Amino acid sequence: MPPFFDQYGDPTMDPYTILSLPPTSTEAEIKKAYRMQMLQLHPDKLSPSLTDASIAAVTDKFHNVKDAYEFLVSPLHLTARRLYTAKMASRRADFERREAYLRRNGGKGDDFTAYNA
Repeated sequence: MPPFFDQYGDPTMDPYTILSLPPTSTEAEIKKAYRMQMLQLHPDKLSPSLTDASIAAVTDKFHNVKDAYEFLVSPLHLTARRLYTAKMASRRADFERREAYLRRNGGKGDDFTAYNA
């Protein structure tokens, strides 16, 4: 599993997906989901019968959950979080525009050059 942050400190994965939450979640809901996953994934709580590969996978997920939570609630990540939110909103709006374009044109045309112009 890749690390949560890239070399520039931007998330490489959706923090809401990692925490199994919708993007409209409140801070209390984020905290609750974080605590629930941490109880399940904490390295001290793992079964001793797990293989080394399984332990490594769970440990990676544990660190990604921790990083996702920090990204969503920490004031240190406020600027990056705002940029990420704006980027996701832009992607969502672009997707909706493309869907509307396809509906207007009867689902014909994979070439969006007319749309993008």
